[in-house]
Amino acid sequence: MNAVPHILAEEEAIATSEGRTARFVAGARRTWTIIRRHRVILFVTMALCMLAGAVLILMSTPDYRATASVEVEDVPAGAAGAGALQHAGTPEDTASLMQTELEVLRSRALAESVARELALVGTPTFFQGMGKRRPAQGTGTLSQRQVEQEAVIGLLRENLDVELPGKSRVLRISFTSADPVLSARVANSYADSLIRADLKRGFDSGVQARRFLLGELDGARRDLERAERDMAVYAARTGVAGDEEKAGGATALPAQGSTTARLDQLNAFRAQAMADRIAAQKRWESARLASAETLPEVLGNGAMQQLMAERAQARAAIVEERQFRKDDHPEMREARARLAALDDQAQAMAGTIRASLKEQYDVAVHGERQIAAEIADLERQAVVERGRDVQLGIMERTVDTYRMLHDSLLQRYRDMASQAGFQAGRIQPLDRAAVPSRPSSPNIGITMLLASLGGLALGLLLVAGRHMFDDAVTSAQTLAERADVPLLGAVPVTGDSPQPPEIFTPIAASLQLASPAGLPRSILVTSAQEGEGKSLTLHALALALAKLGKTVLVIDGDMRRPAQHRLFRVAPAAGISEALTGQAAAQELIVDTGVPGVSLLACGAMPPNPAELLSTPALDALLAEMTGRYDSILVDAPPILGLTDAPLLAAKTQATVLVVEWGRNHHGGLRVAVERLRRAGGSIVGAILTKQQGRAQDYDYHRAG
Repeated sequence: MNAVPHILAEEEAIATSEGRTARFVAGARRTWTIIRRHRVILFVTMALCMLAGAVLILMSTPDYRATASVEVEDVPAGAAGAGALQHAGTPEDTASLMQTELEVLRSRALAESVARELALVGTPTFFQGMGKRRPAQGTGTLSQRQVEQEAVIGLLRENLDVELPGKSRVLRISFTSADPVLSARVANSYADSLIRADLKRGFDSGVQARRFLLGELDGARRDLERAERDMAVYAARTGVAGDEEKAGGATALPAQGSTTARLDQLNAFRAQAMADRIAAQKRWESARLASAETLPEVLGNGAMQQLMAERAQARAAIVEERQFRKDDHPEMREARARLAALDDQAQAMAGTIRASLKEQYDVAVHGERQIAAEIADLERQAVVERGRDVQLGIMERTVDTYRMLHDSLLQRYRDMASQAGFQAGRIQPLDRAAVPSRPSSPNIGITMLLASLGGLALGLLLVAGRHMFDDAVTSAQTLAERADVPLLGAVPVTGDSPQPPEIFTPIAASLQLASPAGLPRSILVTSAQEGEGKSLTLHALALALAKLGKTVLVIDGDMRRPAQHRLFRVAPAAGISEALTGQAAAQELIVDTGVPGVSLLACGAMPPNPAELLSTPALDALLAEMTGRYDSILVDAPPILGLTDAPLLAAKTQATVLVVEWGRNHHGGLRVAVERLRRAGGSIVGAILTKQQGRAQDYDYHRAG
């Protein structure tokens, strides 16, 4: 049971593969058909490209290419005589090194060196070898020699080719010119100049390194002296010049014990002063809000206690005397006066005690503020001292740094001075350029191959473009591709005169096989555009059917530009327009054309709106009435595009024959016309190709049939 889904899946995969193969084969056949149809374009394009390649070869001057090679190696690094070998670099470093050497080879400076070595400026030999004209005079502010030198340098840089094969360290230096000897000389001179430039850079780098170190050493010495001088000046200005010196010669920092101890002492005093102030403040607040006589300080005062005792005795004496004497008695007045004096003394003494409490509070506040001010002064002094200490520490570290830098540079300079040798060159010669025996260009084989391939590609592009953008019908194949309509036949160009019936006899015979019942009983003849020969085709087709023994009724349904009465040489009279409007019977309007078996129902009067007239049921009745009297009815209709007459007539007739002019109907017009007829319900049995040109199309037609 499990094998059945597997077998079905395999069969589906095989069917899918076969479908893809069939589509591929069909596409290949269509492509081959298109190429074969436009083979002339392809062959002519290839021939022209190959001819252009041959002309290019004949007109080209042979060039000779000479190549020299050098190798870039790892050498002692740094300045001359550094003595330390260069460590193996990363691949990125190697790639950067090789790219640098490539840019050096392409530089103007190296080109000037080659020009000087080979004495290329001032002689006509170089320009002759390059196939160029030597400058004869200067331009602007440049002299003739300067202009010639610029031309030589430009030619050297333009014809130089530098290659780096793969990830190797080998540089290939090639030069191309019309003179093989000159090519070899220039290539070898470039290699030699590159080696000399590398050696010179090595020597110059050693000299420049020593000069650089000497300048850096002088700068470090000046920096060290300036740092030591700045530290000494700062120490003297801040008052630490007489302190003890440390082991390194730097001035020691002053102790801060006295300032710290004083701050601790003052902080303790401030705490005590704050406590005293709080106590005095509480006493004063109590004295300020309470009665003076109730204050503990007042009650605890001895003098106040004595005064209060005397006042009590005076009050008691007044009470005792009041029992025996009146208030106006002199002794009573004297007793009251003594009591008032005692009260005043008590009040004065209580005020004095309260004032003393306020004074104690003020003294406590003032003492606390003085201590706080002294603490603030000491704190500012401590901050200044800490800043001075920090600044001295920074200066000391700066002096140490400059001293270490100076000692390091001095040791490095001594080493370089004692080992002032020359380092080996980085670039070594590998192969010298030999004089080429054969020209490097033009390469006949490659040039002709490229020309043929380019011609083939261009030809295929032209064929594809013509196929895509040119939809003109020129054969049965193109008719099937553009409109999916079979070809009934093709007729040559005969001008605007009626076509000979003999040409349409095979087409008329083909129409007798257009339906299972034989010749269609009603046939509409129309075209996509005007001027394609539909009326002439219908006229000749009617004559050809008559020669085959058929009775034919020709209805001129083109009510806009009727032409059948002119082709049959019949005087225009009433016709189908009168029949459709009911002005006369159709049988009465049919006229004899003079051709046996052919009758004509002319257009008659041209109506203002033919489409409305053709859409009436009267046309159906007319066709039904005439179908039983004639073997076939041929209806001439206006063009399809831009008008609605032809689709209306196509829906009412049994078959439609499309007339297509050879080489016309561009930009999809024919496809649009066919789609309109089919949407209207018309049955297109085939097309007739008119105004045919050439003779190759007949073979295409027979092959398509």
